[in-house]
Amino acid sequence: MNNSRKKRVVIAWVLMMALLPFFVVKAFHYHEDEHAASCSHADHPRHSSDDCAICHFSLSLFTEAQSVDFRCILTPITFEQVVHQDKIVYTLSYSHYLRAPPIA
Repeated sequence: MNNSRKKRVVIAWVLMMALLPFFVVKAFHYHEDEHAASCSHADHPRHSSDDCAICHFSLSLFTEAQSVDFRCILTPITFEQVVHQDKIVYTLSYSHYLRAPPIA
């Protein structure tokens, strides 16, 4: 292997080993449901997954756009076909009676 190819392989392995643990932890991350009963608890129940940094981790450098629903309604337009019978639309610039020399 030449020197530049070895460098590329080493850089690829370093990047994979640097980024792989984040995705492994996220894949095996689990929240247990906490059930608590309280008579004076008035607001909505909050789960630990709502505030979890591991659950919301992504390597995206941009904010994801919301999906847009586009509907196009075409209205039919009636038209009247115009026919001009007294005008010449196409004229021939050559004669049909010309022919090529015979093939030998």
